Amino acid sequence: QRQMCIRDRKRLAKEGRILRTHGKARLLEERVKQEVNFQQRKAQNFEKKRLIGIAAANLVVSGEIILIDSSTTALALAQALRQRKDITDITVIPTGIWGAVELMNCAHINVLIPCGYLRSVSGSITGVPILEFFENINISKAFLGAWGISLESGLTDSHLLEVELKKQIIKKVNEIYILADGSKFNQHGLATYSRFEKITKIITDASVPKRVLQQLKEINVEIEIVNKGKE
Repeated sequence: QRQMCIRDRKRLAKEGRILRTHGKARLLEERVKQEVNFQQRKAQNFEKKRLIGIAAANLVVSGEIILIDSSTTALALAQALRQRKDITDITVIPTGIWGAVELMNCAHINVLIPCGYLRSVSGSITGVPILEFFENINISKAFLGAWGISLESGLTDSHLLEVELKKQIIKKVNEIYILADGSKFNQHGLATYSRFEKITKIITDASVPKRVLQQLKEINVEIEIVNKGKE
C-alpha cells in the first residue's frame, strides 16, 4: 500500500498536480479542486448525457454558427460534434472553457471564444463583456443546460450571472434546445431564465417522470427522448 502511494505521488507530480517538497506532496489546490469538481459533474449520468449529446449533434448542419453553454451535457454535445466528420465549416461559440478545450484541433470546427470573466467553480464565461459580445453575433442554434426544469418555475439555473446570460441568448437566438437528463426535472434553481414557450425542444432521456412528461406535452413542449423504453 505504501509503495502504491509513492507511485501515485510520483505520477501526480509528473502531471503537475502536486508539488513534492521534503518528501511531502502539496496539492496545487485551486487547479486540482476545479478539475475534480468538473470531472465529478461530468461523470454524473454520463451515459445519458452522452446520448443526449449525440442527438443534439445530429441537429447541426454544415455552415451553421451554434452556441453551447458551460453545462456538462452541452460538453457531451461538443464531444459528439468532434465525430461528425460529415459536416464542415461549423462555428461553435462555447460559453465555458471546457467546451473550448474539447473542440481544440478539430479541422471541421471553428471555435469562437467570447470575452468575459471566468467563473472558477464551473469554468463558465460571464459578465458584461460577454453580453456585449453577443450583440453583433448571429447564431443559428443555441444548446443550453439547466439546473432545474419544472412546470412552476420553467427553466432555471443556480447562478444569477448564468441566468442573465441565458436570458440574453434566448432573446437573440430563434432555435433554443435544452439538453438535460431526467434528474433535472422537478428541480428548482435559484432563478428562472426562460419559460417553455421560448424553447424549440428539450432533449432528455427516459428517466423523466412520466407525469411531468405528460404535463409538458399538454402545454405543447416538444420533447425528444434519447433512450426511450430503457427506463
